[in-house]
Amino acid sequence: MKSRRRAERDRQRGTTVIELTVVMGILLLVVGVMLDSLSGAQRSERYAADRTEALDNMRNAIARFTKDVRQADGVDEGATASSFSMDTYVEGTLSHVVYTASGDQMTRSVDGGPAEVLIEQLFTATVFEFEPSADSAEVVTITLVVEPETSPDTTIELTSEVRMRNRGSA
Repeated sequence: MKSRRRAERDRQRGTTVIELTVVMGILLLVVGVMLDSLSGAQRSERYAADRTEALDNMRNAIARFTKDVRQADGVDEGATASSFSMDTYVEGTLSHVVYTASGDQMTRSVDGGPAEVLIEQLFTATVFEFEPSADSAEVVTITLVVEPETSPDTTIELTSEVRMRNRGSA
């Protein structure tokens, strides 16, 4: 009788190797699922931050472009879908401004000075359209398509149509 009670008490006090292995396996599974969820949340946060930064840069570039075009008296000859120049007012002074989209960047230079990068990660360098034509543009449309750095399979597109206000007034 004593030995049976003793064996029962011993069994109740300790755990077997099999029980420990099962518990550790379950714990590892739970930790793995939690780490995977955390990793997904971090990727999602990076994507959202990169997308927000790209949209902010695109809005700033379009705002600057819009201001320059509205104050211009016309688009210079030779304007293309990826480059054009105009005489416009910059800080109250009539200046020659050149916009160029090449590779994955769009730049702006004033009076032959160094080119300022307005947008990076352009998906296409075809960004400008002119109505009725480049030689007699009354409306200039800019379409920026950007591929965010952390999401190369995603593009963000922003378009703005700008009517030239001072055309032919200079």
